[in-house]
Amino acid sequence: MVFKFHRSGIAVAVLAAYALPAAAAVESKGEGPSRGKAELATVAVTAEAAGETATGPVKGYVVQRSAAGMKTDTPLIETPQSVSVITRDRIEDYGARSVNEALSYSAGVSTYGASSRSDWYTYVRGFSPNVYLDGLKLPVTKNAASWIVEPYLLERIELLRGPASVLYGQGDPGGTVNLVSKKPALKPVREIELGVGNHGHQRLGLDLGGAIDENGEWSYRLVGFGRSEDLPTGPHASDRVLLAPSLTWRPSAATRLTLQAGFLKDDTDSSDNFLPAQGTVLPNPNGKISRDLYTGDPGFSRYKKEQQWLGYQFEHRFDDALAFRQNLLLSKLDVDNNSVYGWGLSPLDPSRRTLFRLADIFNTSAERVSLDNQLEARFATGSVRHTLLAGLDYQQQKLDEVSRNIPRMMGLFAPLALDLFRPVYQPITADRFGPQTNKSEKQEQLGLYLQDQLSFGPRWTAVLGLRHDRADTHTDTTGASLNKAERDDSATTGRIGLVYQAGNGFAPYVGYSTSFLPYFQSNPDGSTFEPSRGKQYEAGVKYQPEGGRTSLTTAIWDLVQSNVLTGDPDALRAAAGYQVQTGKVRSRGFEVEAAAEVTRQIKLIASYTYQDVGNIEANGPAKDQRPTDVPTPRNIASLWGSYRFGQGVLNGLGFGLGARYVGSTQGARIDLATLRPADYKLDVPSYTLFDAAVYYETGPWRFAVNAQNLADEEYVSGCQSDRVCFYGKGRSVVATARYRW
Repeated sequence: MVFKFHRSGIAVAVLAAYALPAAAAVESKGEGPSRGKAELATVAVTAEAAGETATGPVKGYVVQRSAAGMKTDTPLIETPQSVSVITRDRIEDYGARSVNEALSYSAGVSTYGASSRSDWYTYVRGFSPNVYLDGLKLPVTKNAASWIVEPYLLERIELLRGPASVLYGQGDPGGTVNLVSKKPALKPVREIELGVGNHGHQRLGLDLGGAIDENGEWSYRLVGFGRSEDLPTGPHASDRVLLAPSLTWRPSAATRLTLQAGFLKDDTDSSDNFLPAQGTVLPNPNGKISRDLYTGDPGFSRYKKEQQWLGYQFEHRFDDALAFRQNLLLSKLDVDNNSVYGWGLSPLDPSRRTLFRLADIFNTSAERVSLDNQLEARFATGSVRHTLLAGLDYQQQKLDEVSRNIPRMMGLFAPLALDLFRPVYQPITADRFGPQTNKSEKQEQLGLYLQDQLSFGPRWTAVLGLRHDRADTHTDTTGASLNKAERDDSATTGRIGLVYQAGNGFAPYVGYSTSFLPYFQSNPDGSTFEPSRGKQYEAGVKYQPEGGRTSLTTAIWDLVQSNVLTGDPDALRAAAGYQVQTGKVRSRGFEVEAAAEVTRQIKLIASYTYQDVGNIEANGPAKDQRPTDVPTPRNIASLWGSYRFGQGVLNGLGFGLGARYVGSTQGARIDLATLRPADYKLDVPSYTLFDAAVYYETGPWRFAVNAQNLADEEYVSGCQSDRVCFYGKGRSVVATARYRW
């Protein structure tokens, strides 16, 4: 990977270069906690003694601590924002094969179904989530070329709802997903897992780790994974290979450095079948369109993705009150995509059986640098205890895309036109494609932030945060279209929150937070856009009795994003791709989520969300309607329970059962004359899905069978318009055998 820094990046890189040696020098001179004094490890080991840290593994379903909401090791009950943590046990019990599936029992999460190309047809409070790996941002691309994460790599998944720019910088206001990878540990990890399932599913997982030397100064982790399966439609398979080594060096109780690297390769085809509303949610005189219909091209369609990452996480504690952390992630993504997809019924066919298809070729390459420096100090001023966090972070992303497509009107004719009910696939060749477009985007962001967590006695906790960012964006498009745009933006974001711990496990809280998000897009004439802005008010009650294994959060929120792009009110300019920033989206609602280990055998997860997401300002008929580019059901509910026998002849046997309800959504009906929404009266029905699992553990062995959509319910997970509807995923059954030694 080759990354080039501008002057701001060089400055931060210099800081980074000096920080590690400086801390190491303090260590070698004995100016920090001594390696020979065991009592000085107290701060680092306290949470371990209690059985939990903010980033480590958690046994069971209930989590008490996280760093996602504060960037410090903080109890969830002291965080004035809604946070969910999906543990490794939950990921395994669900049988989740994607991050999307692992989040499906969490409040506020909706999805447009599964995709072989992306985890992120998932939305939080009506907005796309911001995605991080171990607290550092991953490459930001369009969904079809997005970074994908294999759940076998993960220790936990953290979901922070609402704006988080004060800690993480630019992002959408709905929520942030932090993916916590498996790390080296002193306790040995030796695991191999085999799996088979329907659709030809085969998998192999390997997880090894532990101390390298007797003193525990060095430890390692090696995660490997391979999977092959048939896609639910079409002739192609979906293959994945993952390898992720990591190494931790602990020269003393005060200093720790973890090096991480990884490689993931996907070789597949697009599973995104864009189908018309007539034949899915609306009647079609020819009948219902088959869920098994393949709308791609057997000889042309392909999707190849390679991901590489390299980074480190460094921490040095000068004493019990002062610590420095520095985290770095270099990530690289390459996508090679040939795709053919539906774009509604052909207006030339009155019989309503011919699909109008589009085809494109794109090659995307994205490189990202994410660097975060943190200085944490714990002290008191009188009776007030402080946890003060000062940070300086730098982010740089470079994205290059080469694309070609077949002119849209050619989709009405062979070989693109496809009979939906008796398909015949005619060859699609590269000579049919138009001229090439080259697009290059580069963005740098430098942010300085300060946060203070204040504790007023045993009951009251407050948090104050302030951040200032500078973001420089450059876009250059050549070839079939010409456009060049540059823009420098700056933004100040903040946060304030208050928590009262009543002493009986209940903790009411209130909070206010803001966000900003610069746009890469520009108008055809090169004019640029101001960043979108988000602000949210949130209030709720958390319940987590001391020493108990129950966690409950209820929240109400009111979130507004302004400066949203919407089509130019002039129809001709809109058809030419011009946009204006008069849009405003509002999301408000109520959610409740509970995790409970009722007994050692019974575990429960339950959630309910009511959300009202709408365009409160927009051009044309979109005003006062729900956005249709994301799924916005008003009601979402889920329940999961598991039971394990603890004694007798059934000792080691367990089972799980879950239900997921997603309310109705709406889509746009397109005016064929203008190709713009005419109205938003396309209704998509609600659906309920059932999941089940059976487990058996004996000695070092664990056997499991997981079934998702157990009843094989045929449903439409959403429609962006009457041209683009998605069938949801059918029944999936996977049996696994795991051996630990």
